Amino acid sequence: MRLAAVASPADPGSAVTIRTPSPSRSGPDESTQLVTRSTYRQLMTRGLSPEEAATLTAFLCGIPVADVQWSIGQVNRLLFLRELARTDRFGAVDGGRARPN
Repeated sequence: MRLAAVASPADPGSAVTIRTPSPSRSGPDESTQLVTRSTYRQLMTRGLSPEEAATLTAFLCGIPVADVQWSIGQVNRLLFLRELARTDRFGAVDGGRARPN
């Protein structure tokens, strides 16, 4: 697991340590979703709004955040789809279009 320190807006000069999972080779699991939800809750208890907490969680997971407000559900769905693509678990006709071979 990697650790990321985030400055706390509620207490300037302090930091929140957030554990983010290392990429898994075995496939998607619930650990990423659990980590994102606990990170999200931790940020909310530090005074961030739901949108700010979800967007910062997305940033910590490597999701681009420029001009985008994320929800925690969107972050989890995107991470799930990213893992499916990484492990090549999409079918040939998923999404309505055939993939070129």
